[in-house]
Amino acid sequence: MHLLQKFNAQQALIDVCEPLFYCDPSGDLDLGDPVYRIVFNTQSTNLSYKVGDALGVFPKNSPQVIDEVLGFLGVSRGTPVSYIRGACVLPIEEFLENYADINKLPAKLLSYFPQELAPNTTLYDALKEFLPRIPLEEFVNSVFPLLPRLYSIASSPYVSPQQIELLVRRVSYEGKFHRRYGVCSTFLCETLCPGKDAPYVYVQPTKHFTLSERSQDRPIVMIGSGTGIAPFKGFVEQRVFLKNPKKNLLFFGERQKNANFYYQEFWHEVIDQGSLEMFLAFSRESEQKIYVQDALRTQSKRVREAYEEGALFFICGRKALGIEVKKALEDILGKEHVHALKEEQRYIVDVY
Repeated sequence: MHLLQKFNAQQALIDVCEPLFYCDPSGDLDLGDPVYRIVFNTQSTNLSYKVGDALGVFPKNSPQVIDEVLGFLGVSRGTPVSYIRGACVLPIEEFLENYADINKLPAKLLSYFPQELAPNTTLYDALKEFLPRIPLEEFVNSVFPLLPRLYSIASSPYVSPQQIELLVRRVSYEGKFHRRYGVCSTFLCETLCPGKDAPYVYVQPTKHFTLSERSQDRPIVMIGSGTGIAPFKGFVEQRVFLKNPKKNLLFFGERQKNANFYYQEFWHEVIDQGSLEMFLAFSRESEQKIYVQDALRTQSKRVREAYEEGALFFICGRKALGIEVKKALEDILGKEHVHALKEEQRYIVDVY
């Protein structure tokens, strides 16, 4: 069974793909990788979701990478191959586009490369450097499958019942030979054409990281950095739509306010309505770097008040953020109270 069937993936049309970052022509600002707002139209699907869920996206490798790998292997794009995992025969070009993870180097293929291969060498880099003579069928049936990537949903079904919105950072990193780009983020942000392309997607439900019934009569404290702010947009949209009178506190950290304050107009609107208190930490705005955990400590009184009112605490972002936020909350509330939050399932984390 192919992964598309396993996850019951469906094609959803891309409605919107737009950058949410300020372009700095001078190159003086440290903006990080660009971030995009991606909106899927789910009208022709039976996809349903709740706030906090993730969307699984099946990516494709870029034409440039496919051409390079074909060159490394010394085969033409139409060469047929038998793909055992997919129980099918297909052109090697189609296999590389849809099924092959070009980054992970399989142990099964290590014998075709020198023993002194550097740790963390990618399959792409190894192929490019050594041009090994791997039998094509062995290559095809040894590489890791190209897996779907998960992205937090940044919308609420109450507000957008036929759309699913994502906030996606187009990832880049230094490769051995040149700058490399994330497979799925590049696919979403650079390859797909709004109104035309419809990639395969599915909803990955969350059990705890959502606005459950018990959240209705409690304040919520949301803590995120970078694209970790995505689910909280959905949370706030839903609380405002349902006219929930309880407090919403949002702590957000990024690099530059002018460049990385995602959904700025939306946040200002709900703040003006009195529906949100927002506390910001932009680490590149001053000589002394300020992070979201520092904003928590600065607002320790508000955090304690929310805790005493029975607030649920949601944390979303990188693992390092989760560690630092936990330390900050332990400083503010005390270790025993943070432990109690966890025991009471009021401390809800989604880190990656």
